[in-house]
Amino acid sequence: MEGTVQLTLAHWVYALFVILVFVTMALRRDTAIVALIGMFALGWILLGSPIGGLQAIFNGMLRAGVVLLDVVFIISVIVALAKGLEPIGAIYLMVQPAKKLMRTPALAFWVTGVVMYIAATFLWPSPATALVGAILFPAALAVGLPAISTAMSMNLFGHGVALSTDLVIQGAPNLTAEAAGLPVSDILAASIPLNIAASVAALIVAWFVVVRKDIKANVVTETEYLRFAEEEESAKNREFSTLARTAAWVVPVAFLLDVIVLIVMKIRGGDATAVLGGTALILLSAFCIWNKGLKDGMDQITDCVREGFMFGLKVFAPVFLVAGFYLMGVPGHAEAIFGDAGKPLIIDLIQALSNIIPTGKAIVGIMHTILAGITGLDGSGFNDLPLMGALAASWGQALGIKTATLAALGQISMIWIGGGTIVPWAVLPVSAITGVPAMDLVRKNFWPCIAGVTAATILAIILM
Repeated sequence: MEGTVQLTLAHWVYALFVILVFVTMALRRDTAIVALIGMFALGWILLGSPIGGLQAIFNGMLRAGVVLLDVVFIISVIVALAKGLEPIGAIYLMVQPAKKLMRTPALAFWVTGVVMYIAATFLWPSPATALVGAILFPAALAVGLPAISTAMSMNLFGHGVALSTDLVIQGAPNLTAEAAGLPVSDILAASIPLNIAASVAALIVAWFVVVRKDIKANVVTETEYLRFAEEEESAKNREFSTLARTAAWVVPVAFLLDVIVLIVMKIRGGDATAVLGGTALILLSAFCIWNKGLKDGMDQITDCVREGFMFGLKVFAPVFLVAGFYLMGVPGHAEAIFGDAGKPLIIDLIQALSNIIPTGKAIVGIMHTILAGITGLDGSGFNDLPLMGALAASWGQALGIKTATLAALGQISMIWIGGGTIVPWAVLPVSAITGVPAMDLVRKNFWPCIAGVTAATILAIILM
């Protein structure tokens, strides 16, 4: 890449605390204090005073809250709907058909994953997570699949397998192709074999190294939904009301109709999430009023929404600190936090690294994967795809290697890592809807993700 980057004290401090956060995660310790100190140090350096450091802590968390707000809302309203349906027994009835496909924990893992892949391919993972989590997650628990394993299935298939190629919506390959100066079809063609390699490797490691052991050990994770498995026997003799039976089929049908409308009208991403959230609140209101009458039903709606948002904020609050720290180095977010003093620290670090990388197909392939993983730390997996595309074009021209393959490798690596399966704030949608702590899910996903990205890198080096 042309040009040189002058690294300042802020760059080195940012890099140091990025490393410290991951070391702390590896040691299975809470990262909040590391992120807090990192934000204070960066604020002091960039704004020139300890007062600036104090302001940076708050503004960083505030920015993280703004970025994650839509995810907090959709998770909260889905949980609110669940709170309204639970007392009448509708959720128990809803999971019964799904249980027929999930007779064993093994089947539950793969069925949940395949359904998540299909939904995420057409809707993107966040809306798909709300749908699959609301209906299939309790069913998987009821047949004995640990909550953490169910969360892994949803996350690996949705945010890994489906999103990394983005075959239907094609948002990711479009961003990559535009920056690389290539047709989208070239990026898609190059990404398919790489993602097959990544997916097969990741899922094999996930199943044989992690999930099977957790099933045999009957791993129990603290979650809002574990009671579904515990109440299974007592519910068999329960008499269900007309309201419960009606809600049990109206809710899935309503969401299915949503999916059809979203596909036909090509509504994607945040707009699709908004449709699902609005549907959930309408359903909650209707069933609460049917159950309690107009006056008491209105009170119940408020109570359910309050409980839903209490749950959502409980899950997300600890992550705002760490996410806020990382956003301090991300273009757009850095300026929002620091004003004119904000710098794209992470991009500068990537460019500095790219300038000192030795030439050679294997070295470039490995370093491109590493750089893609670093840029994916913002938890989006999309924001810096143009950088990876441009970097691939630069190296492709200089070394005479296949630009499309290198660009596709950057796309797949960035999304698997940051889009994502091992960045805590990227797994929050799955973490929140399942009640599984984000850090626990990240640790379980770590080796499957690394295996997948490694397999894709090896294949890319061969194909380049």
